[in-house]
Order: sequence, then C-alpha cells, then structure tokens
Amino acid sequence: MGNLLVSSSPSKTVVHNNEVTVEEINKVVLGKLIVKHVGNEGTEDNERQAVLRQMLQRVITELEREKPEVWRNAELVIYDMYGNDYTVRAGKAENKFVVHLDGQDEIKLTCMERSSSFKWPWEWEWEWWSSKPKEIAAAPEQQ
Repeated sequence: MGNLLVSSSPSKTVVHNNEVTVEEINKVVLGKLIVKHVGNEGTEDNERQAVLRQMLQRVITELEREKPEVWRNAELVIYDMYGNDYTVRAGKAENKFVVHLDGQDEIKLTCMERSSSFKWPWEWEWEWWSSKPKEIAAAPEQQ
C-alpha cells in the first residue's frame, strides 16, 4: 500500500508524503492503514501513533455520513501531530477531505472540495419540488 520515505533523527521519525491509491476509501482500507502505520490494537503506542490511530478511527466513524460514491472518488489527506501527511486516493479524487488537529488538539475532518457532479440530499429534493408538472395530454377523441 504505497511508498514510504522515512528520515530519522534522534528525537523523532518523520514520514514524508505517504500515498496510497485504492478503489474506494472504506473501513477495510483505513483499518489496514492503522495496522501498517500504528500496529494492532493493544500494542503500546507512542504519542504520535496514538493520535494517528484516533484520527483514522475518527474517519472510519465519519464514513457513513457520505454516500459510498463520494468515497469512490475522493482524496483523504491526514496530517499527524508532526505535520506528516498520509494520503489515500480513490477514483479521480474529486472530493477532497483533510483530517488534522485544530488549535485545541481536537481532531477535525473537513471537506475542502466537492465533485461538480455531487449533490447534497436536499438539492435532489429541491429539483423535484421546483420542477414543473408535466402537461397531461388529452385523450384522442373517439368517434
């Protein structure tokens, strides 16, 4: 799953631009990323690993808020606490999401860009509501 370029210093290891391309961003893919970059649950995590695990678990929780079509055409970039980025791409990556820590160290998942073909559920409803009724054709007169 992707290439990994690592540089080490005595204080920390920095991961640069880890990218993975998949058919769909889903729970299985994100679970594999957790195991690859953090290890199995129950292993002892350092602070970076613990936060990265929480970030990936947060995305798994949020997956169901979007339609599956969104995740088949998405890019998800996760920035860990040291600014390392982990990118998961599916399809044309037209729906762009970013996961990061805010100023209070809260995990935030933000949609940065939507596909032009994407419609919010209420937009579908509005199209139906605002469409004009079709004219009823008169039945042909019978003689």
